[in-house]
Amino acid sequence: MARQILFTLALVLTTLGLGVYGYMTIEGLDFVDAFLESSMLLSGAGPLFTERNSTDALKMFSSLYALFSTLVVVAMVGLLATPVVHRVLHRLHQRHQQPK
Repeated sequence: MARQILFTLALVLTTLGLGVYGYMTIEGLDFVDAFLESSMLLSGAGPLFTERNSTDALKMFSSLYALFSTLVVVAMVGLLATPVVHRVLHRLHQRHQQPK
């Protein structure tokens, strides 16, 4: 389970880093604003800056980053749930195999 948590943390940090880099490069946001925008999209809360006056390039990046972030969140849930579900299924299988 610790391995899954570490991998998930690395995935979150990498995804946030990609978002921060994109917002800093495309629109020239400072680090704090780029981090805020990236973390809001990754958490599912939605964009803050992109909805207002922004370039088409930033709108495209935000859209793609939001789609990618959604896939990352689904993958993280799967990664974190896998050991727990595996253990539960293993226990149920053991119970089912025991003689009555």
